Amino acid sequence: MRRNADQGPGLARPCSFMTLAALIVLPLAVRAQSDPPTPQQIDDGRQVYDEFCVACHGRDMVNPGLVTFDLRKFPKDEFPRFQNAVLNGKPPAMPAWGDKLANEDVLLLWAYVRGGP
Repeated sequence: MRRNADQGPGLARPCSFMTLAALIVLPLAVRAQSDPPTPQQIDDGRQVYDEFCVACHGRDMVNPGLVTFDLRKFPKDEFPRFQNAVLNGKPPAMPAWGDKLANEDVLLLWAYVRGGP
């Protein structure tokens, strides 16, 4: 990798790491949008949902009457929007889960939302 003269020492490595991470995560996100979820992914996603989401979004995504979004109505072609909401939150009610969920967990949640109950 060529480094600009004004870059300090070691700056090329984080760029390389970020590029590598994007090359791994981006195809997963694209696949998450286009391929229908498998029954195993839906079941695994339900387990993640039951651990992190059910208290606010309700059992089987049936809203318990709170001010939370009804995930059964979430647009099935908007994975980037879903991912952003899960990882970064939607103030004031939706907390950010980026420090608690791995990318694989988010993909499993998305499988559950797309193919759930």
